[in-house]
This record gives sequence, C-alpha cells and structure tokens, in this order.
Amino acid sequence: MATGFRTDIQALRGLAVSLVVFYHANIGLFQGGFLGVDIFFVISGYLVTGIVKKGIESGNFSFREFYFRRAKRLLPAAYVVFLLTALAAPFVLNAQESKDLVAQLVGALSFSANVVLLFQSGYFSSAAELKPLLHIWSLSIEEQYYLLLPAFLVFMPRRYWVRSGIVMLFGSLALCLIFLTIKPIATFYLLPTRAWELGIGSLAAIMSPLALRLGSLVRALFWPSVAVLLIIPVVPTGWPHPGLDAFLVCLATLIIILRQHPLLPRLATVRGLAHVGDISYSLYLIHWPLFAFLKNAAVGPVTVWHNLMAVGLSIVLGITLYRLVELPTRRLSLKFSPRLMGGAIAASVGLMSIPVAIATMAPAGPDYAYIRRANDGFSSVCAFESDFTPRAECRNSDKPRIMVWGDSYAMHLVPGIAASTDGGVIQATRGMCGPFSNLAPLSSTFYLRPWAMSCLAFNRSVIEYLAQASSIRTVVLSSPFNQYLKQNDGKHQWRTLRLVDGQGVEETSGVERAVQAMKDTIMELRALGKSVVIIAPPPSSGFNIGSCLERKAQGKLVVGSPTEDCSIPMVDYKQFYALTGELLGRIERETGSRVISFDSMLCDATQCKAEKDGEFLYIDSGHLTHAASKQLLGKIGNLIFNE
Repeated sequence: MATGFRTDIQALRGLAVSLVVFYHANIGLFQGGFLGVDIFFVISGYLVTGIVKKGIESGNFSFREFYFRRAKRLLPAAYVVFLLTALAAPFVLNAQESKDLVAQLVGALSFSANVVLLFQSGYFSSAAELKPLLHIWSLSIEEQYYLLLPAFLVFMPRRYWVRSGIVMLFGSLALCLIFLTIKPIATFYLLPTRAWELGIGSLAAIMSPLALRLGSLVRALFWPSVAVLLIIPVVPTGWPHPGLDAFLVCLATLIIILRQHPLLPRLATVRGLAHVGDISYSLYLIHWPLFAFLKNAAVGPVTVWHNLMAVGLSIVLGITLYRLVELPTRRLSLKFSPRLMGGAIAASVGLMSIPVAIATMAPAGPDYAYIRRANDGFSSVCAFESDFTPRAECRNSDKPRIMVWGDSYAMHLVPGIAASTDGGVIQATRGMCGPFSNLAPLSSTFYLRPWAMSCLAFNRSVIEYLAQASSIRTVVLSSPFNQYLKQNDGKHQWRTLRLVDGQGVEETSGVERAVQAMKDTIMELRALGKSVVIIAPPPSSGFNIGSCLERKAQGKLVVGSPTEDCSIPMVDYKQFYALTGELLGRIERETGSRVISFDSMLCDATQCKAEKDGEFLYIDSGHLTHAASKQLLGKIGNLIFNE
C-alpha cells in the first residue's frame, strides 16, 4: 500500500463531501449526491485498515494507541459541533425534535447514532431531515466497524485474512441485497448491511499490493471509474439505496485509489478538490445541523436561495472549525492518560445534559410533543407490516360493528370513531397502503415491488377477515389516494400494481384505474353484506400545518407558511387534492356510497382552519391530532355510525 500524502485520495474526499452537501442543498444536478458517503466508506476502509495492518506487521500495534488516535482525530471537532447544536436547538427545534435530540446526542457520543436513528424512523416519526445529528449515523457505522476490525486482524491468523475478509464482505453484501426490499430503513442504517462498503477498502489494503497484481485491469478501468464517479451521482440508476449505484461507486473509488494515476496531482481541478478534502470532516460535521435547523423552520418548501445561503454558511463554518479546532488538536503531541479519558467522559456527560437542562429550565406551557404525538389509532402495532390478523390492541370490542380500513389517513380517524360510537371498532391499517382489494401503489425509490405485493396481500387478508366477521356492519375507507393518482409527487415516481391471474402487473397511476379499483372493492364489500362509508382526507395544501402552529405559538422562526395563522388557503387545498376530489366525486355519483368531508366544519369560501375551539387540528401536513379526531368525528360519528 502506498504511504504518505495522497492528493488523489484527498480529492476523492473533497468530491464526496461536495456531493453530500449539494445533495442536502437540494441542488437538482446531484440527485445521487448521497453516494458521497459510500465514497467515504471505501476511503476510510482502505486507509484505516492499512494503518492497522502496518502496525501488526511491524509488531508494534496497540489497541489503546489505535483507539486513542481515532478519538484524537474525531472527537474535538465533533464535540464542538455537538455543543453548538445542543445550545442552538431550543431556539429552533420543535418540542418532539428537542426530545429526540437527547437520544441523538447519546447515540453520537456512544457511536450508536445509527441505531438511535433507526428507532426514530417510524411511520409517524418526524422526518429524518429534521434531525440535527442525522449525519452522525455514518460515523457510527465507521467506528463500530473499527471496533471489530483490529481484533479480527490481531487474532485471526494472517493466512486467513484474505479468505475470511472475502467471506465477510460478500456476506454483508448478500444481507444488504436481501433486506433491501424487506427492511430498507434498517438496511440503510445498520453495520451488517453496510460493512461491505468499508470492507471493499479493507480487503484492498489487506491484499496490498493489489494494484500490482491487477495492474492491467486497474489501468483499463481507471477512466471508466472516473466517469462513474462523475455520472452516477448526477444520473443515478433509480435502484434502491444502498444497491447498484452504491456498488458501482464503491468499486470506482477503489479503482482510482489503486491506480494512483500520476496525472491526477497535476490537474488543477483535482488539487482544488483536494483542498476541499482537507476540510471534508469539519464541513461534513457542521453542514447538516444548519440544513436541519433550516428545514425545522421551513413549514413549506425551502427555496433555492435558502439552501445556497446554508451552503455558504456551511463552508465558512467548516473552514473555521478546521482551522481553529480540527487541525490544531490533530497536531497536538498528546499521549493517552487516565486524566484525558476522564476529561472525555466528563465532556460527553456534559454535552448530553445540556438539552435536558435547557428543557428543565424552560417555562411551563403546553406539551406540544404530546399534542402532536403520533396518531396510529388504537396503537402503533395497528400499523400492520404483514397480513391482517385481528389483534386485541387494535379493537375495542370482541364483536365490533365497524371496521376502519386504509392507510395512515384511516389510522388518525380511529380515536374519533371509537369515541363517537358504542358499536365497537376494529382497525385494519397499513402505512401508504390504501383500501383497495386489488390495487397497490408502487415507486422505484422506497415502496418497491415486494412492498406493493405485501400491500396487496394485506388488503386481501382484510377482505377474507370481513367474509367471516358477521358482527361488522360498516366498513370505513380512508386515504388521501394521491399515491394512486399522481405519477410524480416530487418525492416518488408512482405506478400501481394489481394482480392478474395471480401475477403482479404494473400499470400507470391515474384516476380511471383508481375509480375502477374502488368500485370493485365496494362491490366486494356489499356482496359480503357490509355498508361502506368513505372519509375524505382533511384539508391540506402540503405545508406542515402542525409544525407551523407549534412554531407560531412559541414565537419561533417560521419559513414558508402561506398564511399568518397557518390556515389553509381554499384555492391551494382544492389544487392539492384536485385528483382526490375527482376520484371521490365519481365514486359517490357512480356507486351511491356516502363520502364524508370535513370541509363544512373547517372551511369557508377562502380558507380552512388549522385550529378549532383552541385545539391544534394537525400533527403535520395532513394527519389529525388525537384531540382533533375526537372533536371532528364526534360531530358526525353518531349520525353515521349509530343510526
């Protein structure tokens, strides 16, 4: 393995952090900018494994010295960012995000942030983009990897290094591919499914001089690899991540590292990227809290100018952090001592205590985290991830008269329906999976074909249950239905999936297909002797109404609200749900089904309320709070469900 400073590797670092920053700034050119993290993983695996290998081969490797050097390299700049984030958080974050930050800090300081963030990623959990320490997941994966790597190299006989490394690399890659369509969020966050990326770099370092053994192949693949790193982040394949794109980028990064092309250090562009690489760690640390704070303040879309300002401030603060903290502490001649360890532990405890102390000292007031808590209906376990089976937690009677069926927009109705009827309610709900007997949404980014097939299976299991459930007289259907109607909603490219002769057939999304699928569903339910009620989604225009209300009440910065009081302009609401309105209007006319809307209770000719009788109505951009569900459904529940 080559030793000494590598301009090409430093330029790769600069490219990686630039991709990540511009991706977070929502610069459309870098749709795959998140792949910068994958570049970092390969570089880190190659360099750190080389250091451990060299120490073992020279006979002077020390676990204590290795981990001390890692701490000296990483902790000072990280602790400064954690401190600034903790101090700024009470002035910017909403109540739930402030509570979540404590767990994020614990995760960051214990290198388990990836696990903490996984547990904060439930369907109704706040968006990942609002979490100021979200980006520490990648550092946690690296440190977990390096907790295990030295022990592997020290205790495994050298003759087994390569064979064992290959087995573990491909084992991790296999786990990644298997779980990518089953548990994509866990696949993204956890070490066993991401270790192969670091392992590619590690294996190359272990097999050094690999470049000499594969010289002709490495030379032949060098320029194609450069092309991959420049093209894939701009035009990703669309496969789920970490998948094909990550694999290509990781291999391309490795080829460039192994080639060590003599031309690269002479190119001005490469030298410029190498200068960015010098500050890459500090820039990576500081940029995301700024973007997260901006996204917390923005209840509507963040503008290009806001993002560019965040990029500029990130660069300035990144350079400052590098020059005043990272570089000076790296140059300090420190030796491990119990006193230093005690200081690091004390600093960690102090950092964790800051948000707790600030929350304790805050003046008493409404508990907005509780007001805007997740509304999963009866229980979070009622957001089914497998076929429907009646659960005690998801009903309030052994012989319910009403079933609530649909996605999260059915979940949030359950508290109100249960409170307004004495006939008993059972909940059959699954996130994003609308109440169609044979139609499921499908996207190329997150809701992949296996998920869509499981949505179809869930809905069939609901129909099968209803066929046996004689006590159920009324089935309440609800969804915003946009995932079946729009082909592009800004986040996903949507299609639909239905079963034809037992085979899943992909089709274009649209009103006609959804109307027919809903008519078929209603006919099936009526054939089972059930009456059908459809409840339309509450008024919305896409901005985060719940966050807007909380921030206005606390006097915090609000960016992007269309109105002063967070109400929803009627014209925006009708435009946002235009296709849903067309669908429900046709269903009401063509099937005679009752469609219930909240418009008469919340809207006048110009706008719809975000608050009613002193209560917040919304958790987020469209879901009702527990209190609002009971308040609104209470006004119509007796009329509909107890007649």
